[in-house]
Amino acid sequence: MRIEGVRFTVVGAGRSGLAAANALARRHADVRLVDGNPQRLRPDGLEASVVFEAGTNLPRPGDVAVLSPGIKEVSPVRGEIAAVASEVIGEVELFYRLCPAPILAITGTDGKSTVTTMLGDIVAASGVHTFVGGNLGNPLCEEVDTLTPESVVVAEVSAFQLTTNVDFRPQVAVVTNIAEDHIDYHGSFEAYQAAKRRIWDRMTDEGTLVINGDDACIADWTLPEAPQLKRFSLGDSADAAQVDGILMVDGVAVMRADELQLLGRHNIANALAAAAAALSFGISPEVARKALMAYQPLPHRLATVATVDGTRWINDSKATNANAASAGLAAVPGPLVLLAGGSDKNADFAEFGALVREKADVAILFGQTRDQLAAAIGDHPMHIVETMDEAVALARQLTEGKDGWNVLLSPACASYDQFRSYAHRGETFEALVRALS
Repeated sequence: MRIEGVRFTVVGAGRSGLAAANALARRHADVRLVDGNPQRLRPDGLEASVVFEAGTNLPRPGDVAVLSPGIKEVSPVRGEIAAVASEVIGEVELFYRLCPAPILAITGTDGKSTVTTMLGDIVAASGVHTFVGGNLGNPLCEEVDTLTPESVVVAEVSAFQLTTNVDFRPQVAVVTNIAEDHIDYHGSFEAYQAAKRRIWDRMTDEGTLVINGDDACIADWTLPEAPQLKRFSLGDSADAAQVDGILMVDGVAVMRADELQLLGRHNIANALAAAAAALSFGISPEVARKALMAYQPLPHRLATVATVDGTRWINDSKATNANAASAGLAAVPGPLVLLAGGSDKNADFAEFGALVREKADVAILFGQTRDQLAAAIGDHPMHIVETMDEAVALARQLTEGKDGWNVLLSPACASYDQFRSYAHRGETFEALVRALS
């Protein structure tokens, strides 16, 4: 991609926009960074050659626009930008055009951060320079200058980011699963799925696509003739499968399922996906086993916070949709108090409500969606409160003196009604739990 002397407008002054603008400026592009918030100040760390303008999202006519993933697919702003730009791409696409290293990319509704970091640990254990980033929170363009052809990039890529990909071609791609999510951003479940499928659009038969063989939505997709296809499954008949408690890839034993230090069958599926991707890239089963055995759960994903007077408190704040929260419910044994609720993403909670009736002894619902969740759960022991503070205090009362109980925060909703992010929500929960003891 020719950069020097080309005019770019980077739209959105968040962390990924800053990284994109700086990467372009260091390559002597003519760069303008804009942000629709009129109160936005020039970001600290922005290269001096970059012009910054707040209060607009529009590029200069004829510029290549590098679009923030924060601008919804249904937003008219996208059309306004496309009408004046010579091309519209995103930060992930820009990174791909600048990156000298092979890319292993992971997307999906749930589990993509876990699979990304699992695969990153496996690749690093093979002894090569490894960069793990993307939708994890560290933009890819921040590290592009540290990479060589001998490096390997393991990238988590969201549906938001995939909507602006053009030439993006990972050597290995993984789709962890598909469930209804982000309808407010994409406009429909069909559009959301279409965005996910863009991960393989430019792949050839030299690459490998690893997909969830147990996923009902993916089963209805028309899959590409290229790249090579591998399925992972908790059954015993896929390319990567669990057979008699052993994780097998292409008929080769990688590890025992009970060697994973993670709760839940969904994490066995995550390990199968990571192992399948690693072995497809040429990494040995022995290296994969060693890395997976040592893998620790990411924060806010079924993480035990503390055991207080015989009750275990578990933080699964990353469960920002019903599908992820269902996996958490299935992973934690009873007796169980579920804490759920948050901000609305136009989700359907019917199936989740049925699982709550089956798995949770009592539900405590809080936040903006508390009444929607209550309606979906129906006739079942539950309490409705406003805040997480109230939910934790009530859960403490309900479990006091009852050894062997579990209190699970698995919200099934986004966090933006009362918190800055799922991480802020999880940190708040952990602080409240620690204060109990």
